Amino acid sequence: MELERDVAFCLDTPNPEEARELLTCPDRALARLAVFRDLELNGEELTGALVAPFALLGEVRFPFRSRFTQSGETARLDACETGDGDLAAELAGRARLEGARVCYRARVRLRIRLPEGEKWGGRAFRKMAEAAFARTLERTLASIDATTGKGLLD
Repeated sequence: MELERDVAFCLDTPNPEEARELLTCPDRALARLAVFRDLELNGEELTGALVAPFALLGEVRFPFRSRFTQSGETARLDACETGDGDLAAELAGRARLEGARVCYRARVRLRIRLPEGEKWGGRAFRKMAEAAFARTLERTLASIDATTGKGLLD
């Protein structure tokens, strides 16, 4: 099962110098959003996890890797392959400076693999689990847009 969503958000800073610093440090910038954890920038590679709370399971982590490049007043994240795990995320997009803000347009794709049910009960459980995961993931991705509450890109 995959879920994909385009998100847009702006991060406010006290001054343009701090905004420029956030543009060059996507690990620090995205750490301001509660859904991202364990962010680390090594050279041009940004790694981390998008987390979503699931009833009975607790916090589920979707690891991702992206290639980061920055030029002038813009930056770019390109999603990289994360392997063949059952849970994965892809994060790609662009950021730009707008005075004392850094504004992002991004695409987030989440993937979860659930085991196939062999009998009717297992198949019914899988359908219920897929529906529950889809609702939770949609709320999690929608929270990225709602995190800053203002200044979303048009």
